[in-house]
Amino acid sequence: MAILAQDEGNPQNAEAGYRRALEIDRRLGNLTQLGHCLHNLAGLLQNQPDRLVDAKLVAEEALAVAQSVDPTAAEAWKSYGILADIIDKEARNTTDDERRAALEMQARDYREVQRHAPVILDTLARVGESPSYGRAVILGQLGRCFHMGRRPDLAVACTREAIGITALLSASDGVNAFSGSLRSDLGDMLRALGRDAEATEACQAKTLQPTPPPAPQPGPAQESPQRNDALAFEVTLIDDMTTDYVFDTDLLVDGPRQRRIVQWIEETDPPADGVRPMLLPCARTWVDGEGGVRFGLPPGEPIVERHPGCTVVQRVRREVVVSGNASALWQLIAEMDGTITIAEIMSRRPPETREVTARMLGALAATGALDVSGRPVGRFLHLATKKGVLPGGGLEGDAVLRLATDGSYRGYPDAPRVAVSQSVPDRLRTFHALTRSRRSHREYRGPALGRHDFDALLHTACGVTGAMPWAGREVKLRAYPSSGALYAVEIYPVVFRVEGLDPAVYHYRAVEHVLEVARPNLDPAAIVGAALPVEREMVAGAAALFCLAGCFPRHERKYGEGGYRMLVAEAGHISQNLILTATALGLSARPFGGVFDGLLNDELGLDDAEEQFLLAVLVGRTP
Repeated sequence: MAILAQDEGNPQNAEAGYRRALEIDRRLGNLTQLGHCLHNLAGLLQNQPDRLVDAKLVAEEALAVAQSVDPTAAEAWKSYGILADIIDKEARNTTDDERRAALEMQARDYREVQRHAPVILDTLARVGESPSYGRAVILGQLGRCFHMGRRPDLAVACTREAIGITALLSASDGVNAFSGSLRSDLGDMLRALGRDAEATEACQAKTLQPTPPPAPQPGPAQESPQRNDALAFEVTLIDDMTTDYVFDTDLLVDGPRQRRIVQWIEETDPPADGVRPMLLPCARTWVDGEGGVRFGLPPGEPIVERHPGCTVVQRVRREVVVSGNASALWQLIAEMDGTITIAEIMSRRPPETREVTARMLGALAATGALDVSGRPVGRFLHLATKKGVLPGGGLEGDAVLRLATDGSYRGYPDAPRVAVSQSVPDRLRTFHALTRSRRSHREYRGPALGRHDFDALLHTACGVTGAMPWAGREVKLRAYPSSGALYAVEIYPVVFRVEGLDPAVYHYRAVEHVLEVARPNLDPAAIVGAALPVEREMVAGAAALFCLAGCFPRHERKYGEGGYRMLVAEAGHISQNLILTATALGLSARPFGGVFDGLLNDELGLDDAEEQFLLAVLVGRTP
């Protein structure tokens, strides 16, 4: 009757009906129905500007009822959304700026809880009951949700359980930092309950720390050489480390942020005479308030660890601070442009300053401020363009969809237009049909590929197609273009399910048209685990994964830094060949790059200094 009255626009009769229903539900003790009715009444009252206080009281009672039944049930999180709507209206109606800000913050917290808590609970169910890094992280996040939802009592229970799990994990810097973060959260929760003494104890509790290596102490026979104080300098490292936890299918959880400041005390030799040093691309240099010269370095290669149900990703952003002898350092910075060798730099120095120059070069190279690889730009581009852990650069699903369908491509609306004929010559019809039937699918079913199809795919897309004489020698040509005929992209077929082939990482040697078993006894789960969480189900269903790895030095010996662009283009040519060949064979194929590069490089057995993953092609069968 209340719902009918509400639909007819009669709020007075609707409220009377809801309140009579609430009386009956309370007498019967029907908490589930009581919660539903309270939700409906709160929704009715919040649409009446003069009843916001009543609406809030009813919504808070609905939340309390839902949490008394099951604090993790969907009904409880839905209550936070209703409360957020009511509190937002309260904020708009108040003239007190301080109160408005507090209300807006509370509404934001409640919306965050409504949005994220169900995902966190779903992930908790997937990581299982056994004590693991992943379970501890998710319990900590659930505790934060309850804390944001003004239920510190429930938050404390979750956080204590998470801390208990960390005590069972192997001690490491990452585990200790995470445990410390949990204890800090626990202190906030206990203070919210008025238990200040327990809060202080929680924050001060010590976690097991790895024993640091002893600092080097020069003995009587190893006294430091006498140095000119005018040439002395000190190096300090400031490392800001970010930690993120990644879960299936696509949940990213922020971990602790740490800052470590250490004095660099090692003595290192300068790079070899023939090295051409330069500052890392995108590194910044400036003078701080104390006169030290600072090098701000770009984030380093992610450090990725796999744990059951959870992938830990750490990145370090480093500053190198050099104090003392600034004039010599600035002169050195001006010369290190990637074209002058170490020997040339040293030859330009007066004899009395060569020692300090050598020590500076050694320290800067060892701490990462200098690039001494000979290919800093290509390496930096490769590092900077690796996929992160969120799809679409961090856009949510709806935003990605809008971006893909907005139609805002480059155009010249005021320019004359010439129609393009869509007729297809007979000699092109087969290829035309092939390009129109190619589609990228995600739903791989898992059946095996026939060995004949697998071999035909490799030979047709990547095999030798002829030979070209060149100055008395012969260059074997392949089915795809390569700058300078260098063929610097190596092909590593990862076999999951192919008839007649054991699961393994293979290397395709096109010149002899043979497969080399690069890594036998493959555990397919290890390759699947190297993919981003959101991609793992798709990868697991494929029959094979053709990984394309760039051999950096091969191109760069001829083209220098420009070789990286050609390397990427070559991988694209191979990818298209594989996809069209698979389509012609009645298979499904798609390009794929959603991986943790470091993990996949390890599984392929690549030497990161020489060869790294660029792109892959998934092949299998789809509906």
